[in-house]
Amino acid sequence: METRKVRIQKEKRKKIKARGMAAASTIFAAALAASGFNASSNEAHALTGTYKVKRGDTLYKISREHDMTVKELKAVNKLKANTIYPGQTLEVRTERHTEEPFNKDTAVYTVVPGDTLWGIAKRYRMSVNELKTLNKLKSDMVLINQKLVIKGDIAKIKATIIGAADNFTVEFKNGNDYFTLKVPYGTAQFYQKMSGKEVLVLYKDEVLINIQ
Repeated sequence: METRKVRIQKEKRKKIKARGMAAASTIFAAALAASGFNASSNEAHALTGTYKVKRGDTLYKISREHDMTVKELKAVNKLKANTIYPGQTLEVRTERHTEEPFNKDTAVYTVVPGDTLWGIAKRYRMSVNELKTLNKLKSDMVLINQKLVIKGDIAKIKATIIGAADNFTVEFKNGNDYFTLKVPYGTAQFYQKMSGKEVLVLYKDEVLINIQ
């Protein structure tokens, strides 16, 4: 059984190299069947639609939003790597069954030691002015434990906390899938203490906002 360190190292190598398995014809057929795309072309068309990739999107994020696995999404679109780019059109499932779909809403972030308004804005891909306006701030000062509203493509997913991968990365498990999210430097050990706990995870662009 793979250790957490091995899983994290593998994930990092995949992201750095942006390489994936080739979508062979047998895998493609299996993915269609697993996704519910029936043999009839009309039925398949009825179950699928298109999605235009936005900045900050990942295959994992898109697959979760459309009730697919990354493997199925890559197979259906004949992708040989994990790399996608803004403006790219992907074929996706239109019928959803996920209990926690992605949404364009807001979530609340709690300021931790070492945070700055600029750093928080950069982390969640917002401008400082946007963050200040959204939270009605009159200065660039933030205080520890201050609550800030984050806005954008926010994901919600039920997952189990596996633990700290390093000082700024936490690993979670959803079903059989493991995934990691960035956290402010030095806070990962807080989540290590919660290892094994099932929570509702809110995040944006692979960066954790909060857990519930």
